[in-house]
Amino acid sequence: MKIIINNLVVWVKKGSTVLQACEAVGEEIPRFCYHKKLFLAGNCRMCLVEVGNSPKPQVSCALPFVPNMSIFTNSALVKKAREGVMEFLLLNHPLDCPICDQGGECDLQEQSFHFGSDRGRFFFTKSSVVDTFWGSLVKTVMRRCIVCTRCVRYTELIGGSGVVGTVNRGGQSEIGTFVETSLKTEVSGGVIELCPVGWF
Repeated sequence: MKIIINNLVVWVKKGSTVLQACEAVGEEIPRFCYHKKLFLAGNCRMCLVEVGNSPKPQVSCALPFVPNMSIFTNSALVKKAREGVMEFLLLNHPLDCPICDQGGECDLQEQSFHFGSDRGRFFFTKSSVVDTFWGSLVKTVMRRCIVCTRCVRYTELIGGSGVVGTVNRGGQSEIGTFVETSLKTEVSGGVIELCPVGWF
């Protein structure tokens, strides 16, 4: 199927999403919640792209393309939108993000250098989340969590247990286990590799 990515006409496989099509032609799209082995969530909003004739940016990981669709990945609208998304992701994050000990292993730190702003617009008390016990393999540092839900989808799809989930809504969302349960599947260590902020 023929689509246009950054004014370049390309042919991509039918049934792909815009994110997959962009990556197939070498356009790097930032993302946190998307993983090719897990089902789509589209909740981090970092993979925004501009679609021709659309007034606002669209989430590329969950957007199927149509023939002759025009996509822009580096426009001023996209850069401003990604900067805003990054600002919200870092809203309750600890202030040591640029000098964190997870340097080199944290996608959030790397993308905050590329897409983050040099100053924030919000000045209020950060939400504090307590660490929870997930089991003997996984040590959590919940104040670094950006609620991308990769671990939730992994434990449900690969681990076969729905022990991990999200509670609350909006800015109060947290990820944790159900009361008096822990992650005991034989593949529970996989959440350590999946986490984009390296908080396990």
